Amino acid sequence: MKTLISKALTSVAAVAMMGAPAALAQATPAQQAAPQQAAPVTDTEVTQFVAANAKVGTIAADINSGLSGEETEAELAELQQSAQTKMIAAIEEEGLTAGRYTEIMQLAQTDPEVNARVVSEMDG
Repeated sequence: MKTLISKALTSVAAVAMMGAPAALAQATPAQQAAPQQAAPVTDTEVTQFVAANAKVGTIAADINSGLSGEETEAELAELQQSAQTKMIAAIEEEGLTAGRYTEIMQLAQTDPEVNARVVSEMDG
């Protein structure tokens, strides 16, 4: 189960980070120099994250299952954009921003306590 979570989080990280350069470009130099400290993750956010992650995983699986391997770069870029839009909408439907979702995902990979809470919520 943990391997599955890790794979899902890694694939989601790649998609979630596609929008990061634009967000970073909008930050002021002072904001970029300041270390980023994620806010503590609430129980509600863990529940929202797990629900959003399930939806994001389904979207990724649907996109991947539809690939033939013969898509052009333009078709792949369109699919990637479509997937990103759908994933962000799914995350926001659960009450999180894409940025907060990404923070929680990163914390779940690096903070054993957050990881345990996410795994516990996924196990129901």
